[in-house]
Amino acid sequence: MQASASLELIAQDPTSSYANMVRIPSGIFAMGGDAGLMDGGSHSHQTSYPIHEVTVDAFWMDVAEVTNRQFAEFVEATGYVTFAERPLPEADVVALQQVADYNIKQLRLAADSVAGPERAAIYESIQRIKDSSQLLGQTAGSIIFELPEVELRSESDITQWWRIEAAATWRAPDGAGSSWQDRLDHPVVNVTHDDAAKYAAWAGKRLPTEAEWERAARGGLERQPFAWGDVFAPLGEDVWMANIWQGVWPYENTKEDGFAATAPVKSFPPNAFGLYDMAGNVWEIVADRYHPKAYSLRTDGAINPTGPDVDSLSRLRQRLPTYVTRGGSFLCSDGWCSGYQPGSRQALENDSPAHHTGFRCVKDVN
Repeated sequence: MQASASLELIAQDPTSSYANMVRIPSGIFAMGGDAGLMDGGSHSHQTSYPIHEVTVDAFWMDVAEVTNRQFAEFVEATGYVTFAERPLPEADVVALQQVADYNIKQLRLAADSVAGPERAAIYESIQRIKDSSQLLGQTAGSIIFELPEVELRSESDITQWWRIEAAATWRAPDGAGSSWQDRLDHPVVNVTHDDAAKYAAWAGKRLPTEAEWERAARGGLERQPFAWGDVFAPLGEDVWMANIWQGVWPYENTKEDGFAATAPVKSFPPNAFGLYDMAGNVWEIVADRYHPKAYSLRTDGAINPTGPDVDSLSRLRQRLPTYVTRGGSFLCSDGWCSGYQPGSRQALENDSPAHHTGFRCVKDVN
């Protein structure tokens, strides 16, 4: 059943410390993956189980994703330099080069056992890794999506559509030749968890927990597959509810929703809590560290959970801190990740900013 609109919860006073935020009421909800996706067919739902009961206290949440305009104000006021704009530490360069060398070695072994177009595709992957490796001595840059020009040789080889672009930062969302200044009201991208947390602290806010984010995204609805209800296109087939991928993934984006990449925030209808872009546009970084079995480790009936405990995380031996992202992006489709559904979740390493990832903030109720 569709919850009634709660737009009166939006702070109306522009001078208030809660301006452009929505008060999310406290409540109990069933947290976890969406119906029909428990078989693991969705890349972004594979760690979203079991479904479990969670209680969350009331909090305030930004009505939209943090924009380039807002992030620029933070940078101007503080002089902050994001991870993507800094040179990689020497230790990281060495570690990443070792990973690249290992991947190239494995790909060459695979190429020895095939021929024709498949072999050619493998060597294209090798060249992409080599090209990215040449950038390791420059600024860290960010990860950019690029349409593959040939048929995928493997759905698990992300180098076929992702590349590291040293020039890609929040200032240049798509790399060299692009600028944030013609996207003032688009969500800021190419940021890490640490970048987002620094902005949030400057703004007198914080990043949401994963449980808070899902509570807000569901808009008071219980176990519905979308942030707006149980029907994908409730306003008609010509009215898109979120900025996602249309067409054949990953070769063709038909842009039926009007956007090939990010859209200005509030370009699509809000959910029942009055929040915009809780589905699609950009993945949103949350406060919780990522663990693939986080929900199995959690006690049913948890109150205000904040993520896995330190011991559980230490056993993972993550290369570096890895955080949860939520909500999907303009690259999400039914054929790939279904990430725009409210139960989806993915991981983001803290040295891997990407041009489909941003954030929004929350604030405690005083």
